[in-house]
Amino acid sequence: MRATTELRDDLFERIDTIAPVLAADAALGEELRRLPDTTVAALRDTGLLKLKVPAVLGGNEAEPDLQFDVFERVALINASAAWCLFIYTDSAGAVCARLPDAGLERLLADGDVPIVCGGGGLRPGSLEPVPGGYRFSGRFRYGSGIHAASWVLLQGFVTGADGTPPKMLVCVVPRDAVEVRDTWHVLGMRATGSNDFTATDVFVPEELTYAPNIPPRRGGRLYRTSIVGYLGYPVPAVTLGIARRALDELIALASTITRGYTRPLVLSSRPTFQSFLGAADQRLKAARALMIADGINLMERVDQDDGNLRAIEAATRAAGAFAVRTASDVLADTVRYAGGAAIGQGTVFEQAVRDLTVAANHLLVNESAYESHAQFLLGLPGADPLA
Repeated sequence: MRATTELRDDLFERIDTIAPVLAADAALGEELRRLPDTTVAALRDTGLLKLKVPAVLGGNEAEPDLQFDVFERVALINASAAWCLFIYTDSAGAVCARLPDAGLERLLADGDVPIVCGGGGLRPGSLEPVPGGYRFSGRFRYGSGIHAASWVLLQGFVTGADGTPPKMLVCVVPRDAVEVRDTWHVLGMRATGSNDFTATDVFVPEELTYAPNIPPRRGGRLYRTSIVGYLGYPVPAVTLGIARRALDELIALASTITRGYTRPLVLSSRPTFQSFLGAADQRLKAARALMIADGINLMERVDQDDGNLRAIEAATRAAGAFAVRTASDVLADTVRYAGGAAIGQGTVFEQAVRDLTVAANHLLVNESAYESHAQFLLGLPGADPLA
């Protein structure tokens, strides 16, 4: 069901309430290479971590259109905070929807939704069956927000016995049971703290595991998509938010920046810039509208319950890739028109270029998304939304 206006307004009001903290913490996050504790507390205390938790557990069970709005609005203030927020909410929603009752009881033992980090970069570890559960080992990448997490959501293969195929399981592992490595020395999105980490012979009880493709034990249609449908909206939302913030900054400066030597004119008065600005605004809006329309379409198709979501999910992933490329192109031209105002360290433009460059490398929005979408359009055998 589409989000109500009241819910959207309530979530926006919560974000606006913590906006001063998110903005003030941005520079410190860059220095720390993780979110400051005050940013994490602000996200937690406003209840935003419940965004994708099933409604039956007191969450918002936000569908793609509302997710997009929330992540984009946070990204307009602090891109790294928005990135970690989507990791936390995606992970918490997934485990709350699918963990067995006994596992969910352990997860919610403190009476509230904990911070769950879904790192790993889709690299599975190895699981060895033992009485009561499994022993889990592996090395993983991209633990965004892991410094503040209580639990880590990972995948692992159980080696098949007697020649049977390996079985994939999703595992919820205590954060204290993994070793975080100081590897996140990067161009942008520094405050996400997306370090590598390792698990070595960690015991995972059976109740803290589930098969990745099982129907949800709790919640509605949001949880009946594949990983592409469930995770397909945050990265485009964050990247479009980054580009929009830079464009808004340029609009604010356009009456103070001049172009020309013998007859200098303020940028806002030049037809070439006006043409760029009008087109850039429409391009960002169009990419955004496509993402939201695809999300609504996907949810409606889930309701048809025909089990054939793969082509729509491939189209959604391609729409995400298109949104990210659009954001990148608009940002590049925004910086070009900003000129000298964009080249200083610490400017909105410099931060946007670094952050968007890193965010655009996410697996779900790379160019292979177009290939997958085209394969479904062509009716080719073996087409896969995540290929």
